[in-house]
Amino acid sequence: MSNFTGTPDNKSIPQISDEALMLALQNGENAALDALMKRHKQPLFYFIIRYTRDEDISYDIVQEAFLRVYTRAETYNSSYKFKTWLYQIALNLCRDYTRKRKLRSFMSLDAQGFFGTDEEDKPALYGVLASDENVESLAEHRQTLKILDKQIDKLPDKLKTALILFALEGHSQEECARILGVTPKTIETRVYRARKILTQKLAQNL
Repeated sequence: MSNFTGTPDNKSIPQISDEALMLALQNGENAALDALMKRHKQPLFYFIIRYTRDEDISYDIVQEAFLRVYTRAETYNSSYKFKTWLYQIALNLCRDYTRKRKLRSFMSLDAQGFFGTDEEDKPALYGVLASDENVESLAEHRQTLKILDKQIDKLPDKLKTALILFALEGHSQEECARILGVTPKTIETRVYRARKILTQKLAQNL
């Protein structure tokens, strides 16, 4: 699992559902785990690094997440989406890491940071601040991104997680709800509250 940021070789992955691969893993076919890793390790890494803000720790959590997939394969219920189960494992590991190390933030944003400054990265910021604020103007200032980065770290865990999954990772409200074990309406409320808090904090610091 040395290359998390490379492009998965989808041609080498059998066109079989994740759930079927998990059933194969439960039956002792260890190659199924390799296929699942090729499909999911890259997006999972990006989710984790947005939560931890630490690349090395994120590598470790991805490895641990798939190790748990392997060691706990027998507990997987095929009536549930594998992706939901995987993200629940990863989220619990992220929370454990945060509690144990008691870290609130790791670093300020730079050109290669949390949101980035390239055009393709800007929509993530727009998604976070979907409000009446002049988002385009705010996004042009690097200092604003640094403030936003710090304020996201300070959000209550429930709001931060919902924001990352929905506004940054692009999961639907239904997917977020399954991962977090709440209703879609709860996700909508948490994302709204997170956006409101961030907008207020930005206004206070500008």
